[in-house]
Amino acid sequence: MMSPSTAGRPDSGDTSERYFEAIGRQQCFDLLESNHLGRIAWQAADLPQILPITYAMHQGSVYFRTLPYGILAELAQPTSVALEVDELDQQTRSGWSIVLHGRTSAVREPDELAGLWASDSLVPWASGNRSLFIRIQPERVTGRFVRRTT
Repeated sequence: MMSPSTAGRPDSGDTSERYFEAIGRQQCFDLLESNHLGRIAWQAADLPQILPITYAMHQGSVYFRTLPYGILAELAQPTSVALEVDELDQQTRSGWSIVLHGRTSAVREPDELAGLWASDSLVPWASGNRSLFIRIQPERVTGRFVRRTT
């Protein structure tokens, strides 16, 4: 029987070493584009916030939809944010993580909004009137793989 302290953890007999490897800028964007779920972090008025979002890459920027009066609506005003997207395998203790730093703004141009409404990749998981589109203009992106030595 597994003890509570080892439940859900990989086999503690796994002695292979892991190493980190930097991910180049273009590969970071490729990984961001191939995924649609991440966590956005920013300094809100009262406390730091970090929340999951569904997003899409479009013409070099990140976009997501939110409620016009929810907590994420704060990001309609220019705000410095970090977006983290990762894929991790707890069993093999491997994966990758990307952090994109950027600045937010509300999307207000009618032509741009029409194109975003037509996008199949910007359908939020959460329900409700998520009619506010937020853009994150990337300023810096970094990433790394964690891998096992062979």
